[in-house]
Amino acid sequence: MTFTCPSNLYASVFETSKQCRENSNIKIDHDAIDRFLSNLTQESWSKHSVANGMSFPLRFDSLEQEVNLLSLIDILNTGHGFRKELHEDSDRGAFETIVFGIMSFHISNGPTNAEALSKLTGWEVGSHFGITMQKDVPSELPHVTISKPSVASKLAGQLQAVLNETGRVLKTNHFETLGAFVIDAAKKSNGSGEKFSKILVDTFPAFQDYANVDSQQPVYVFKKALLLASTLERRFASSEPIFAFNDIKASPIFADNVIPTMMAHLGILVLPENLKHTMEEGGLTSVEESYRLRAAAIDGCREIVVKANHNNKEGEEMVVGSVNYGVKGMLNVDLDVYLWRVAKEPQYRKIPRFACKDTIFF
Repeated sequence: MTFTCPSNLYASVFETSKQCRENSNIKIDHDAIDRFLSNLTQESWSKHSVANGMSFPLRFDSLEQEVNLLSLIDILNTGHGFRKELHEDSDRGAFETIVFGIMSFHISNGPTNAEALSKLTGWEVGSHFGITMQKDVPSELPHVTISKPSVASKLAGQLQAVLNETGRVLKTNHFETLGAFVIDAAKKSNGSGEKFSKILVDTFPAFQDYANVDSQQPVYVFKKALLLASTLERRFASSEPIFAFNDIKASPIFADNVIPTMMAHLGILVLPENLKHTMEEGGLTSVEESYRLRAAAIDGCREIVVKANHNNKEGEEMVVGSVNYGVKGMLNVDLDVYLWRVAKEPQYRKIPRFACKDTIFF
């Protein structure tokens, strides 16, 4: 069945996430939001809230080639559930593994056009992305080992499926590369990141990040589509007008497993008993549980931004506590970058994060 994204994508993400959070009995502690805002420093905010739009020290022959690379990294931005196995194999995390693989494609003039993507094998994916496909394990016989598929080989299979499907969709729509499609989508969006994200979601199943939770109205997250719009806006807005999306300031966050974990740790999200296990060491979640947590993070960040901006006057710089957020005020997209980057700091890096191996969306 063909999926059609709501035309008011931003509002649909905010509204369905709020409903899902409330139905899941996840509370927002407004006193914790006040503490978070009052404890923020200008130094920390300035350091962690600015992203460079993923600019790589590589030579690109055209805008399409660079956009293609960034878009492939985004559509494959998954694998968090295999973090432990990936670190054991290569000392790379999930995102680093995706970047490593796409860089391998680029440097080796590998399979990045529609035809090649549609025919990629699992073993080729494992080779490019540095994923160990087989592991030797002890057998029932003494001194004898047998080779079995590794845990991380499941991730290679997920990446292969996304790349094969993306190649097929591109061929159906008569585009040679994902980069060419993305540039065309940006032109059709007329400066709207919301319209751009909708085109992606309407076309590619790998961007259709939503679920029916409790058999209620779907909860829409659309992490990858929203993230790609923001990434391209940050990278190219000053040089390529088609990516100067003027409504990014209204975008929701890009909900993964890191943001909900940080918000629970900071006490902003208060989980019910049936979800507390997700924040414990090795906390595996079902797909449904992960949507509950991600929806809560979207709504929680919205509440933080609303509270931070409540006295904002148009045209004036906004100051909350010791932080000057500038004329634009605090944005969800900047708060997302801040929380994600702070989570990489040593004092937060060891906080247990929930994980779901059965998803391609984060």
